[in-house]
Amino acid sequence: MAERAQQSVPETPDTPDEEVTQEEQEAQNTGGRRLLGRLLLVALTLGPTAAGAWLAYFYYPTLVQAAEQFSGTDDDTEEEARPVEYGQFMELQGFIINPAGTDGTRYLMVNLGLESAEGSVLEELKEKEVVVRDTVLKLLSQRTVEELADISLRAQLKQELRDAVNGVLRKGKIDRVYFTQYVLQ
Repeated sequence: MAERAQQSVPETPDTPDEEVTQEEQEAQNTGGRRLLGRLLLVALTLGPTAAGAWLAYFYYPTLVQAAEQFSGTDDDTEEEARPVEYGQFMELQGFIINPAGTDGTRYLMVNLGLESAEGSVLEELKEKEVVVRDTVLKLLSQRTVEELADISLRAQLKQELRDAVNGVLRKGKIDRVYFTQYVLQ
């Protein structure tokens, strides 16, 4: 029976130094894992920050230049840009037009603002308002709904209106035409 007792007893280290060595190894393994985890955390935090700083330092100036070229603004052109000087205004209201090809099922309701640097032109516009209104009605009623709805054609339409009105005037010219109301139904 003594032999059985000796066999069932687990082997213990012969010296207490071996126990300390195993405990130290476990502590070192745990400490090594902690150190590795901290280094990984620092690397994951500082890595993207450093990359962002590097990109900002080297690429930001070129991005700003590209954006200025794309938008058409530059420091030199901003200094040269002058404020717009406006003249005197007159508004013609209440134009209701049936666009071409609609058989009266669609309409455009528009008010126009006319600008001129000369006051005498506005006086002439008041005198010839009937002729000017007729000219505007003729020009707008020749347009289709598609043409009147296309925003990209508005600048061209304003130019044509300006030229048509200037064709009626004798004392001077209007400089700009504005749409103060533009409703297409």
